[in-house]
Amino acid sequence: MTIEIELKFLLDPNQINVVTQQLTRYPHRHASPTLLANHYYETADNQLRRWDMGLRVRGKDGHFEMTLKTAGQEIGGLHQRPEYNVALNNSQLDIRLLPEDVWPVGTDLDALQQRLTPLFSTDFTREKWVITYGESEIEVALDQGTVSAGDQSTPLLELELELLQGKRADIFALANELVNNGGVRLGWQSKAARGYGLAQGSGLPTVEPLTQLSVKPKASCEQGLTALLSGLVGRWQLLESHWIAGDKQMPTLLLQTLLAIRETFSLFGGLIPRSVSSEIRQQLLTLDQALQQKKPEASVLCFSTDWVIAQLKLTELIVEQQWRQSINARQLKRLESSFKRFCDVMLSRCAAELHDLAAETLIPKQASTTLLRLDKLTIAIGLLSSAYPSAQVDDWLAPWLLARQHLIAGGQEVLRLPLPSRPLSPFWLTSNTAKDSLNH
Repeated sequence: MTIEIELKFLLDPNQINVVTQQLTRYPHRHASPTLLANHYYETADNQLRRWDMGLRVRGKDGHFEMTLKTAGQEIGGLHQRPEYNVALNNSQLDIRLLPEDVWPVGTDLDALQQRLTPLFSTDFTREKWVITYGESEIEVALDQGTVSAGDQSTPLLELELELLQGKRADIFALANELVNNGGVRLGWQSKAARGYGLAQGSGLPTVEPLTQLSVKPKASCEQGLTALLSGLVGRWQLLESHWIAGDKQMPTLLLQTLLAIRETFSLFGGLIPRSVSSEIRQQLLTLDQALQQKKPEASVLCFSTDWVIAQLKLTELIVEQQWRQSINARQLKRLESSFKRFCDVMLSRCAAELHDLAAETLIPKQASTTLLRLDKLTIAIGLLSSAYPSAQVDDWLAPWLLARQHLIAGGQEVLRLPLPSRPLSPFWLTSNTAKDSLNH
C-alpha cells in the first residue's frame, strides 16, 4: 500500500505550452507522452462507490496493472488516498490478487468479482516530468484525452503534481509557482468521480443552500475549524464548476461562500491569531470585489492567478494546520477543547446581536450595511449549529432570511426585523436573550 498525495489542476488548452516550458526550467527527468487506457469497474448497485473505493485496470505498452483506491481525503484539489497496485498478466480483472484486509469484513470476493463490470473508461496520453524541488521529488504529469461512459464522453486535460518523496509543503510551493501565469485552476474531482458522474448522467453535484456543514460528533475546536474550512473550500469549487458550466446565479452564491470563509476566521479569532489568516482574508476581499464587477466572466476569473492562489493558500492552511506554528501551549489547549461548547458560546453571542439588530428601525434604501450584518450573523449561526437538528435551525432562520429578501427588494417603508419566536434549544437557553425571546 502507498499513500498517494497529489494536487490536481485543470488547464486552459491555450496554456499547455506555457506550462510545459515552465516545467523545463526546473531540474528534472522527462518522460515522453505515453498512451494510458483505463477501465473502471463497479457493481450494478454501486457497491464500491458506497465503500468509497475506486477500482481500475490500466493498460500501458502491453502491460497491465490493477489499482484499488480506498477512502481518503480531498481538500481543495489536494487528494490523499491509500492505493494498492497489482501487476496483471493480461487485461482481466482479478480482485483476489489484492490484500484481503482491504475489503470490509465478511466480503465474498468470488461473488463480488462476478458482479463487477466496466462502468466507464479514461483514455489519455501522459507526459511526465520528475522535478527536484526544495527537499522533494515531485512528479508532474500532463494528461490529455477523454472520459467515456457508453456513448457519452467529455474532454480531459489535467496537470497532476504527485509527491514521490519529501515534504508536502514543497508540492504547494511548486504549485504556487506554476499557477502564476494563469490559465490553471484546481481540480477538486478525480477522474473516477468525473467518470461516475458521466456514467450516471448526474453531471456535477447539485448545489445545496449554505446552512450547516458536516462536523463529526465530539469534535475538538481544531477539528471543527478544519471541517468548516474544508467544507467551504469544497463548496467554493463546486460553485465555480457550475459557473463555468453556464449557471449565471453562481456569482451571488460565490460571494456568500467567500463571506462565510472570512466569517469562519472571525468566529475563531479568539483561538487562532489573526495574522495566520490575514493574507487569505485580503485575497478573499480582492475576489469579492472582482465578483461584484459588472458581469464578471467565469472563464477569466476562475482561471486567474488571484483566484487559484487564494484556493491554494487556503488549502495549504487547512492541510498543514499552519495555525499551530503561531500559537502557544495555552492556545493549543483551547483548540483541543470541545467544539460544541465553543459553538454554544458563539451562538449565544450571535443571538444577542440578532436581537439588537431586530430592535433597530430600518429603511430599505439604506439597507446595505444592515444586509451585511444580517448575512454575517445568519451564516455564522448556520456554521456553528452543526450539533443541532438542521430542520430546526432552518425553521428558526427562515423569518430572518425572509426579512433579508425584503431588504433587497427595496421600497420606502420602514421595516422591522422579526424577533425570535422561540428558542433554538438547547444552546439558546444559555444566552442572555433567551428570557426575552421566550416572553415574545
